Amino acid sequence: MGPTRVTHPVGEADFSRAGAHNHSARSPGSTVDQSRNRAERWQVMSRLVRAAVVAVSAAAVVVAAPGADAGQGGLKTVATGLNNPRHLTVHDGRLYVAEAGAGGTGKCVEGPEGPACFGLSGSVAQLDGHGGVRRILTGLPSAAAPGGAAVAGPTDVAFVHGVPALLAGDVLIDPATGANPFGADGRLLGKLSFAFGPHVVPGPDFAAFEAKNNPDHGAGASPDTPVIDSNPFGMTRYRDGFAVADAAGNDLLYVDGRGRISVLAVFPPKLVTAPPFLGLPPGTRIPVQSVPTSVVVGPDGALYVSELSSIAVGAARVWRVVPGQPPKIHADGFTALTDLAFDRTGRLLALTFARDGIAAPPSPGVLTRVERNGSRTVLASAGLAAATGLAVRGDEVFVSSNGTSQGTGSVVRLVPRG
Repeated sequence: MGPTRVTHPVGEADFSRAGAHNHSARSPGSTVDQSRNRAERWQVMSRLVRAAVVAVSAAAVVVAAPGADAGQGGLKTVATGLNNPRHLTVHDGRLYVAEAGAGGTGKCVEGPEGPACFGLSGSVAQLDGHGGVRRILTGLPSAAAPGGAAVAGPTDVAFVHGVPALLAGDVLIDPATGANPFGADGRLLGKLSFAFGPHVVPGPDFAAFEAKNNPDHGAGASPDTPVIDSNPFGMTRYRDGFAVADAAGNDLLYVDGRGRISVLAVFPPKLVTAPPFLGLPPGTRIPVQSVPTSVVVGPDGALYVSELSSIAVGAARVWRVVPGQPPKIHADGFTALTDLAFDRTGRLLALTFARDGIAAPPSPGVLTRVERNGSRTVLASAGLAAATGLAVRGDEVFVSSNGTSQGTGSVVRLVPRG
């Protein structure tokens, strides 16, 4: 289809009037090194991609042809040619993926780790599971480094009464207002928006909410200089609205049926042993931020949230959130989590971006199942690279792979055995 047109903002719109179907569920300032911390806080791509894409992109990534065996665990490639694929969604039995795009040749702004250039290369695609890719929304905003790496753009998609709801990440927000540097062109970034045919209507503004409220108070930064940052990265339909994981805000937000944003949970930083490449004395403990990357509704009705947890191996947690109660750690000891799902029997699936962490040399992603007794089973690893999204359809499990790649992103399928 042609480029998507962006119309006036939703504001305090009632989502129930958007058409009327349900979407199937799916770090503080370091006193050791403030400059390193500032770079880490730039946005989730500063954590998820910019620290990892150099290592991932430096390695040759082999993508199997559609329908071919893609490695261990019964993986088969069902879609290729994607641009930075992010979260996956199953709606009415159909599989969709949000593509963050590859930036473009528009305005470029300088970030702590290089330029970010704007374009309309983001999209949402429907996948037929046999290699077919049909982009149902195109011309969506995308900001990326030259070459299409380190992208801020569409990160997730859901449906409200058949109307696509689009979540887009953000970049370099103004700490006073939450505005990004791309003006009217970038007005879908950092927002939950709705697509009515070719028209996309901007809705709740998470960066503006962060600028006004800063729920994580800078994740432990000095009260005199609280860090303002927002990059909504994952969402799920919840109650009459949406639960949204803001990776750069370190919080879980709720958007009600009228488009009003409130805080469901704030996720604290964690002290970890500094990895050797930082050059700190052995045993030095440093704080890392939570960086929540996805949210899913569990079989018990609670919300479960994954976290990237920065550079540390084994530092990522899965949180269980019940509104009105403090968040509780449901599972710990993961590395660089990007997504969660529950299988058809109610067991938790957790997706790791890279087995050895985002700052190490290239390593495969990991798909882990948490058994009812708490033990863990690795369902797949070989054949996954830069794993960024996860969805379940019956016995089938789908994963976004090569998720930091322009033009070579893919989706693979696993049929679990047992």
